[in-house]
Amino acid sequence: MEHVRRIRRDRLKRILDEQFPGRGGQASLAHVLNRQTGYISRCLSGEKPIGEIFARHIEQSLHLPTYWLDGERADGPPVEAHHATLLERFDALTPGQKVEFLELLEYVHRRNDEIFRHLQQKVVAAPEGA
Repeated sequence: MEHVRRIRRDRLKRILDEQFPGRGGQASLAHVLNRQTGYISRCLSGEKPIGEIFARHIEQSLHLPTYWLDGERADGPPVEAHHATLLERFDALTPGQKVEFLELLEYVHRRNDEIFRHLQQKVVAAPEGA
């Protein structure tokens, strides 16, 4: 979850710098988002995490694509909802659970590749008219 919160904070800073530059920028941004300037300041400093509801509110208020605020890179495309959910849930795991999850994911990936190769061989080896 911390990973997504950091990305949201970085993206909000980017919005402030690009769309509301200079003196009074935070106040202007706060006005557009219908929030107090202090609230925006706490979000920008990391003191107040930007939650799911406020993130979607920011995007809607500023006419941004949904989940843009959750994007992996500051210059990249927004992540889809299921990617953001996966990141949030992964970040909530303990370090040991993360290792187990990644090992399981790797096992499933290898197993799926094996099954796919096996099925390809069956298709190639099948007699014509079968």
